Amino acid sequence: DVVDILTNSEILAINQDPVVGTSISPFRWGFNPDWTSDSLHPAQYWSGPTQDGVVFMLLNVADSPATLSFNLTESPWIRAGRQYSVRDLWSHTDEGIAVRSFSRDDVPPHGVVALLLKDAGDEPDALMPQCAVWYQCVTQDGIHVGG
Repeated sequence: DVVDILTNSEILAINQDPVVGTSISPFRWGFNPDWTSDSLHPAQYWSGPTQDGVVFMLLNVADSPATLSFNLTESPWIRAGRQYSVRDLWSHTDEGIAVRSFSRDDVPPHGVVALLLKDAGDEPDALMPQCAVWYQCVTQDGIHVGG
């Protein structure tokens, strides 16, 4: 298992990416929403730019399986109004298209999800709510439904 991790060509490509000076950074903390430091529960949601797209690392810091999900525009590297193809960097599989959000069920305790999202064009028409930026979403009645 260790050799597979250390020789994973897709993870190595992220490590060796020529987008110099910009590393992945947390875009949401998870257990500690106020960004306080907690060595038992480090940041769970990370992203950063690469020459091929946006890399995401999702960490399950819990002692049990968990669902990890996020709105795409929470990452500063994602453009609103776009859809993204999703590549799982551990399993070397294409996971389909993400529109506005992504979710992974049953992430093992202390497991990591490593993804590469690539721009796949405009998001489909007639999505509801009609806002592409997650924290700006409101219903027709003015009820805030994001963030």
